[in-house]
This record gives sequence, structure tokens and C-alpha cells, in this order.
Amino acid sequence: MDEKNLGVTEHSIGCASWLRDHPIFASLIILALALPLRLILTWRADPVDLVFSDSGTYFAPALSLHESGRFLNRYQSPEITRMPGYPLFLAILITLFGTEVRALLVAQTVVVSLSVVILYWLARQILPPVMAFAGGSLAAISPWGAVRAGYLLSDGIFLLLLVSLFALMYAVVRCVRTTPMVILGGSAVGLLTSAVVLVRPIFPLMLFVAIVLVFFYPGRRSRACLLVTVMVISALLPLHLWKMRNLHEAQFTGYSDVSGKAAWQWLASSVKARIPGAPGDRWTMLRAAEEDETHWTMSLQQADDERWRLAKEVFAAHPLLTVYAFILNAMEALIHPDPGILTPPRLRFYGDTVLLGGLWMAFIVCAGIGLWHVWNHARAEAAIDRCWLLAMLLICLSLTLTAGVSFGAGARYRVPLELIVPLLAGVGLVRLATILSAPQSGDGKSAQVPVMR
Repeated sequence: MDEKNLGVTEHSIGCASWLRDHPIFASLIILALALPLRLILTWRADPVDLVFSDSGTYFAPALSLHESGRFLNRYQSPEITRMPGYPLFLAILITLFGTEVRALLVAQTVVVSLSVVILYWLARQILPPVMAFAGGSLAAISPWGAVRAGYLLSDGIFLLLLVSLFALMYAVVRCVRTTPMVILGGSAVGLLTSAVVLVRPIFPLMLFVAIVLVFFYPGRRSRACLLVTVMVISALLPLHLWKMRNLHEAQFTGYSDVSGKAAWQWLASSVKARIPGAPGDRWTMLRAAEEDETHWTMSLQQADDERWRLAKEVFAAHPLLTVYAFILNAMEALIHPDPGILTPPRLRFYGDTVLLGGLWMAFIVCAGIGLWHVWNHARAEAAIDRCWLLAMLLICLSLTLTAGVSFGAGARYRVPLELIVPLLAGVGLVRLATILSAPQSGDGKSAQVPVMR
């Protein structure tokens, strides 16, 4: 090994050692990459541009919670479309900072930016130091996560709670062994799972969490069963209370009517627009469905039942087209460059779609390289926890694929991928750098450079 390559290797090992021995400083660096960028983007934006068509459906219940303690919409009727998680978060911010939109969104930006630090702490446990730092840095500078931190939408708090859930699950599986701690840990995981669902009603998340706990908990099977049982009960209890609230306040028997609206107004419209001879595109169908509902004189429960009835008729008549439309909608969310994120901070420019698309493709390519390395070489590198990375990937992908019920939201519905894609991209980026800088062996192949935990 020549002196240049030896120097590269020693430098890599030195960086790994410093990152391993200075977790606080490394975390502050990650936060310094994330927080100023997010604050600048939020501050540059006109508050009007950070408020979207859906924002009022969150802000009105939040204001009602702050003023009267009741969860009411702008018509002073019980709100059942929005789950209470994000409005409750907004109500807390309103109590602390008032109702001025810019102050609220700056405070929100500070809070939700902690997600990248929590992600880095988790990455330190499942990846070598340099890979973990690279993944955390990519998550910190991701333009989609950075801009959306300041939106008056649920994206940022959803991401913060989701990564907190992953970190708590890892801590419980790795550290909890006694029966009292199993009960305490299972309760904490369950309550945090319900908090995520109460922000976005993605109920399959509870099943994913239960599966991970069952397969990853290393103790006796009886304790694993106890852990999952406590988790499920703790997750279902807040959701059951919310369902009882809807029944008492609005005579509605579900958690939210947003799934029925998504099925009929969005997915069914996407299907109908693809039927040969359809009179319009999916947006035309959507507007027609929304306009038709303005003439309904039904209760909330009857309206929800009617939406599901109409949607099921469309899906039953065109099952293959329904699957096709669902997949296309999900793929749109997965690959959309979403140049609209540059509109609020007034950063749009010619070619921004190409640049953002290229940046997202670079993330995906590096993540693909990282996934290939994790799948093929993680067994040889004890510092890489392949099982947890793959579990996170499957959960984040599954949550993102639920975007198939809707369309036209740009990159909003791939929020969960803001966690796993940067981590895998960090692995891929470090592997590329290692291969390019590795010393050449006598047969012309790159020699392996050690990766330290």
C-alpha cells in the first residue's frame, strides 16, 4: 500500500473514530446543517405561500382547541375528517406563540427539524460511524424535507413522530429484558404508534410495528408476545377513544371520513378518467365528484357510506384499471421532483424541475448502491444492522405506497422515504468513495478498506 492510499485509509479510520467518540458534537453538526437551512427557507417565504388548501382544515380545529377545548371545524361543527394529532400540535404552538402564521411556522420548523438528529442517533446504532453521518447529513440537506418543515401541513410532525417511533422500537428491542420493562416499553411504543396514526390515519402501521417487535425481540417468546400485546392495546386505546368521540359528537362510527373521500373523490376519479371514452381527465372527474357532494343532504355517516358505495361500484366494474391507477398514482409520488417546493421561498428558476429530478435520482441511485451493499455484505460487517435497515425500508415503502389512493400532491406522500432513502444513500455514497479511494491490489482490483464502528 503506497503512502497516499495509506493516508486515505488512516484518514477514514480517524474520521470514524472521531464520530464514534464525539456523538454530541456530531449531532450538533447534523443539526447545524438542518436547522439554519430550514429556518431560512421558512423565513424567506411569504406566509401566504406556506398555507395550502388543506391548511385551513388543520388550523381551524387547532384554533378551536386553543379557544374552547373542542375539536370543531370552521363551520363550528365537529371535525371528523382530520385526525387530531397535528391540530393538537398547532394548538400547543398557538398557546405558546400566538396565532401569527410566521411565528407558528418558525416554531414548527425548529421542532420538526429534530427529526434529522433522531434519525442520526438511530443511524449510529445500525450503521458504521461514517455511513451514519453521511446518511444524517443527506437527510438534513434534503430540499423536500427542508422546505416542508415550514408548511402548515402535517408532513413535518408526521416525520418527527415516525422516526421517533423507529428509534424507540430499536431501543426497546435492544435494551428491554425484564417483564416490568417489557410492559413499560410496549406501552410507550403503542402510544407513540397511535400518535403517528392520529396525525395520519395509516392504520397498517400498527401491523408493521407488531411484526417487527415479534421477529426482532431476542428474548423469550412469552415476553415477545407480552410486548406485542401491550403495544397493540396501548395503540388501540387512544384510537378507540377518538372513535368514541366521533360517535358522541358527530354520530359518526369511524375514525375519519378521509379514507372514503380518498376512495371516491380521488382514486375512483383516477379510474374513471382512464376508461375509454371518458369525458375528461382525472381532475375533471374529481371536480365533478366534489361538486356533486355539495348537493347531498345527508348526515356525515350517510355521506361516508355513500362515498364507499359509489367507489366500490367503480372498483368492481373496473378491477384491473383500479390496480393500474393505484400503481400509477403511487409511482407518481415516488418519482415526482416536485419543483413547487421552491415556490414559497421564491427560489424557482429555469430548469429547476430537471435539477430536482436529477437530485432525487442521485439519492435513489446512491440508495440502490447502499441497498446492494447492505444486502450482499452486511453479514461480513457487524457494524451494519441489515435487518433493521430492511425493516425500515419495507415500512417506509409500504406507507408511501398508500399514496396510490390519491394524486396531484407532488412529493408530499413520499414523506416516509425521507428517512430511509438518505440512510441508504449515505451507505452507497461512502461505498463509492471507499471504492474510488481504495488502494489497488496487484491484480488491479481494489483492496478492501476497513470500516470501523
